[in-house]
Amino acid sequence: MKGAQGTGVHPRRGGALGRDGFTLVELLIVLAIIGVLATVLLPSLVRARVLANQRAAGAFAHNVYKASFAYVAASPGQAVVTDGDCSDGYTAGGYHVPPARPMVVSCRVTDADGNGVPEVEVRDRYGGVHSY
Repeated sequence: MKGAQGTGVHPRRGGALGRDGFTLVELLIVLAIIGVLATVLLPSLVRARVLANQRAAGAFAHNVYKASFAYVAASPGQAVVTDGDCSDGYTAGGYHVPPARPMVVSCRVTDADGNGVPEVEVRDRYGGVHSY
């Protein structure tokens, strides 16, 4: 292959000196780097999702509390609306809170003291309890 040295042709491949694509080793290195990044990032992303769902359940509890309190404040003679489980949504008079499934497992509105002030307890799917 004496004549191939100055011609810009690779002596073994018979092609141009420029690369046509990636080698298998380069692709495996890139895949290994992506795998390491996924291993490092996935637990953080899962924790962030759990935290977001817990905060959504807390926000739902707060909204149910505000709706029930607004109903009692607008209608002082009326009792707190405590119609069973409110995880599928809550309605008291003209105040409505849409459902929060699947983040919320159970929701309960009570007037435990009998003083007309609502108490809300929401349990999220991770076992957290949000009370107002």
